[in-house]
Amino acid sequence: MPAEALPELVHFTLPRGTQIAAYVGGPETGTPVVLLHGGGTDHALMSWRKTMPALVDAGYRVFAPNYPGYGASPPDDRITTTDDMIHLLEEMLDFWALPQAVLVGLSMGGAVALGYTLAHQERVKKLVLVGPYGIQDRVPYHFWSYLYLKVPGVLDFSWGLVRNSRSVARMMLNSIIRNPESRTDELLEEVLDAMKNPHSQRTFARWQHDEVRRDGVKTNYTERLHEITIPVLLVHGTHDTGVPLAYAERAASRLPNARLEVFENAGHWTQRDYPDRFNRLLLEFLAES
Repeated sequence: MPAEALPELVHFTLPRGTQIAAYVGGPETGTPVVLLHGGGTDHALMSWRKTMPALVDAGYRVFAPNYPGYGASPPDDRITTTDDMIHLLEEMLDFWALPQAVLVGLSMGGAVALGYTLAHQERVKKLVLVGPYGIQDRVPYHFWSYLYLKVPGVLDFSWGLVRNSRSVARMMLNSIIRNPESRTDELLEEVLDAMKNPHSQRTFARWQHDEVRRDGVKTNYTERLHEITIPVLLVHGTHDTGVPLAYAERAASRLPNARLEVFENAGHWTQRDYPDRFNRLLLEFLAES
């Protein structure tokens, strides 16, 4: 497979009727690696465009699903919370007949990977968490974020502002990707195109409404991290404004078999900020016995 070739985008329907579009590729005998994207404007291709080819070239079997309502997956009103997505991940692993896999979770996908690992650790070979949600007590500017979600119309207005303004979209991109070389026009077009998907906006809004409570967040696995004994790699940027670095440092101290890699001058998307470094680190971690 050429260095930048992507796995095939396949569409399938799970037993409960949920329709999923996922990138699947690599040798069928390779160790399965499941890549879980974040929320908001994100989707599987945007998160893992630079990582999927590297994994396939190294001989891994790659599975990168789009959650319902994101990317090419149609929405499913039954799946909007973190717990819903954890159950969905279990259903997908059963559908793919994967008794064990490596899980790589970014942001919201990190919370899904953590929750699934706590419930089914025997089915997770290794765990990689990239700027993960699920390890923090509160979101940044928590009170104002809570009001932002509760005041009618504000969420729609902010999405419309980004969707209709290249300059505002670029400002948003600059806040999550700090490396100027990675803030390409191509990536900006990906973000603007993703903002046109009304399903992801509604699905993510429902997730946010469920997660952000007045006094903190609903999903916080900090007190259970000591239960995870498999190898864990945490990758975090020093300028991650979504999940501040201090939370990753606390998580690493509570995970018995964890390693924290901090990317200087990286934001929330370290895998797109410094893709070559991220891919080398990921492959090295996966190759360790």
